[in-house]
Amino acid sequence: MSTPSSKVADGHAMSEMASAYLDALRAAGANMVIAAHVIALYLQIRDPYRFGNLGVAIFFLLSGFLIMQSMLNWLHKPEPRLPGFVADRVARIMTPYVPALILITLANVFIATNHSQGGDNTGVLTFIGNLLLLQDHAVFQGLELAGMDVAWRIRSYNSAEPFWTVAIEMWIYVSMGMFVFCVLKRERIDRWLGAALAAIALPVLIWNAAAGGGKSLTLIWLLGAIAGYLFHVWRSHGYPNIRSVGAIVAVFGTVALIGRAGKIGFHPYDFQTATLMALVMFGVLALLMCVKRVPGALRGSVNFLASYSYSLYLIHNTVLILVLEHVKTQNVWTHVAIAVIAAHVCAYLLYVAFERHYRVVGRWLRPKFERALGPRSRSQVTSAAADLVSPSAAASRQER
Repeated sequence: MSTPSSKVADGHAMSEMASAYLDALRAAGANMVIAAHVIALYLQIRDPYRFGNLGVAIFFLLSGFLIMQSMLNWLHKPEPRLPGFVADRVARIMTPYVPALILITLANVFIATNHSQGGDNTGVLTFIGNLLLLQDHAVFQGLELAGMDVAWRIRSYNSAEPFWTVAIEMWIYVSMGMFVFCVLKRERIDRWLGAALAAIALPVLIWNAAAGGGKSLTLIWLLGAIAGYLFHVWRSHGYPNIRSVGAIVAVFGTVALIGRAGKIGFHPYDFQTATLMALVMFGVLALLMCVKRVPGALRGSVNFLASYSYSLYLIHNTVLILVLEHVKTQNVWTHVAIAVIAAHVCAYLLYVAFERHYRVVGRWLRPKFERALGPRSRSQVTSAAADLVSPSAAASRQER
């Protein structure tokens, strides 16, 4: 059922169909990455259809789109805003990530697997490095470019190959949050902690604009962020001419994308290709904003598949490898079916146990991040120094 363009922005809420479309993209992105790893592991073919790259590119376009709108919404809240924004992002990323990392580490310890990417990919240092999202950091890659590849370079933990993109995404969040809230809006934070975060995050942002595993993932994320900003402004004006604009953008992007793929092949990490993909994705989104209703069965199934898509992205490669190495079948397609089903089941259990609780974790983290990131007044610094010199003074203040 369609609704007139003039009424799309009634209440300024996204239509059910548009929301289902974004969920479908999330679910499709995760399953494209699974398809790429299945083809590589079980068929011994190196992703001829670029499924893995396409899935990651979709994730980064969606991430930029949604996080930009989140930052714009945070601008309407009272200061401090950066600590709350970062706390929410940490909760969203880390709530399933930490349990997934622990499970993968235990699998490496108790079940023999060996899928080294070079450098340190097991052990305590690698575990801590992955926990702090420092795997394949820009510094390591810069040293490699300079001919100084170090033996202790931290990689994703053993079979947790997809973790490299999670680290990039988190540090892009931190970089963009600091830019929007601290640079544009002049919000003050603790200078030393802010400097430390910038020292870690900015190299990742800059390096992945021109290099890194995805060649231009920062720029792809920014494409999504630009689309998110444009939709935000468009929404404030009531989405004028949304049907015609969406159709023109989607058709133009589709024709140009087909032409470019025919000319040079389909390479989702190529920035021009990613730009055309963004035109198609967000042009279709604009068109679907005109559709008010979506069949309940379709909405429910898409929402279900999208709900655990992040957990699926995190843990699927380990499950695929474990099934490959420890479950024996005569038929390769039976083997694939067992592996894919097992990956989905394990991912859903990870979602139920951990991921779906990220909002609770975010509410718990916010006050802690506000205390840590908030600017310290001269009196606070003097008081902290006095506490270090005289613990008895601190005890007497607590008694008072």
